[in-house]
Amino acid sequence: MKIRIDNILLCVLWLLAVTLGASFWFNTVFGFDIFSSAHWEYIALLQASHSPIKTGFYVSMAITIFVAIFGLYLVVRPRIRKIRLPIMRVDMTHNKTTTNIEQHQDNVIQSNSDASTLDLLQAEEQKYTPNKVPSNQSNLARPPRLTLPTINNNFMSMPAETTMSSHLTTRTTPTDEDTLTIQKIFINTGYTVKPNVTLNGIKTVLIAIGTNETMWLGCIGVKTTDVRGIIEKFQQIFSDTLDETEISINGFVIGAPDAATSEFQDILMFNTIKDLQDYVQGRQNPPLPDDDDGMFEAYSQYIDAVITHIGKI
Repeated sequence: MKIRIDNILLCVLWLLAVTLGASFWFNTVFGFDIFSSAHWEYIALLQASHSPIKTGFYVSMAITIFVAIFGLYLVVRPRIRKIRLPIMRVDMTHNKTTTNIEQHQDNVIQSNSDASTLDLLQAEEQKYTPNKVPSNQSNLARPPRLTLPTINNNFMSMPAETTMSSHLTTRTTPTDEDTLTIQKIFINTGYTVKPNVTLNGIKTVLIAIGTNETMWLGCIGVKTTDVRGIIEKFQQIFSDTLDETEISINGFVIGAPDAATSEFQDILMFNTIKDLQDYVQGRQNPPLPDDDDGMFEAYSQYIDAVITHIGKI
């Protein structure tokens, strides 16, 4: 346990309070001055000569010692670290069906970061959409409306023009545009965005911090179990390096494949980035208190060091 000057001062203050209280009690009840050496010598003589001494004197002495030790324990005892995570349940109202499109989309690698979102989306549609066309319509011409996947593996028709705003729709493979959009949402709500990390082949789309030692961590198109694993790695580092400091981690996933069966109710789940934006806009980051005294800057530098360390794991 680290030695903290405030704990030492509290211990000294408590001992002074107990000593003054005991002095008042013994002077009032027994006429005994605990600061007088002559009185202590007189007590020693009475004990040596086996003279009777009031039982209340010994009881009062024992209670005083117990109160002093118990108060010191309350001051220096270790605090149990609690990670407070919000709970949000997203009702999935669409029907769930089993398809293999998620497996194909997880294998898609973004080979050119400068390629437009529209080109990538159209390439995915041309490759996989024919698998979803019923057999009795396979010979028909392509309809003028595109078929896009949703996070619950159903399909809905959307006009071709809406693909230009695809940063508001669900993706299983996040793009640079998705990452920048999410980071901008949190910047606009007062949070400080940090560099993303990659753990077990999974890259986050957001790491942001706020006042009161809060932290946001999010991914796109991954399972809630994977996000929980990333959060637990951060929590382990916090537990090993911090003393009596609680960091609240808010985790979220956009388009989680296991959203319908997730066992982690503390991981926020959203269908689209637009849903995330609506949720975060109602939870602005509180301004720094007047007595911050550089604590937030120290917290920010600590998170930078943790991200640098965890990226090497």
